[in-house]
Amino acid sequence: MTETTRTEASAGPVSAPAYADGADAYDHTQMGRFAHLVTLHAGVSTPSTSQMLAERLAAATRTALEGASRLATVTPIALRPLAADIALASVGGPMSGALREAVDALGEADGVIAVSPVFQASYSGLFKSFFDILPDGTLRGAPVLMGATAGTARHSLVTESAMRPLFAHLKAVPTTLAVFTASEDFGAAWSEGGAGRDGTVPLAERIARAGEELAGYIDRFPRQAPVDAMSDFTPMDSLLGRRR
Repeated sequence: MTETTRTEASAGPVSAPAYADGADAYDHTQMGRFAHLVTLHAGVSTPSTSQMLAERLAAATRTALEGASRLATVTPIALRPLAADIALASVGGPMSGALREAVDALGEADGVIAVSPVFQASYSGLFKSFFDILPDGTLRGAPVLMGATAGTARHSLVTESAMRPLFAHLKAVPTTLAVFTASEDFGAAWSEGGAGRDGTVPLAERIARAGEELAGYIDRFPRQAPVDAMSDFTPMDSLLGRRR
């Protein structure tokens, strides 16, 4: 197992929208809103470790949000069933209904979890092809938690060398933590506590940390307009009625 790499996004810090300035204003406009998470993975096998990682990252994020009194819904997107649609759209063809739904879900997401298997020392072609056909601005301002799976730990830097530049280019807000998993991370090692023999943090703890950070980013960088706390205010004279 490898320790999760911690680096700042290459695009630099992203400021929250003006309407989120001030803790009090934010607490009264966002805390009651459901957070919408989208998990996206490019796993091609059954079962898929990329899918397993995406699901566990989503569960960790939901747990962290619930700890902060936020509820969340999760929309899972698997790219393998959309492979033909992605290929057609990538050569100028129309988007299918299913592909359009996936794109729209990303555009409306409060947070995104994106996981790719590692092929030839980088994310897969299917993963990249999907992001190639996204309309400009689809992921602008979206907090993104990156994950990658591979057979060995030799590819542990793929989230930093390949995935982080991609999401920075798309104007997303990548979390500082990313989760890479090798084959040995799954199985018995999943439930181990404490540091591993080489001093690295077990997978379950790395996932929990990453989920907590994504939950924090969802609070700090909201994509949706705030709830107007006074939108349903009714003046007292309207409640009592005017007496002549």
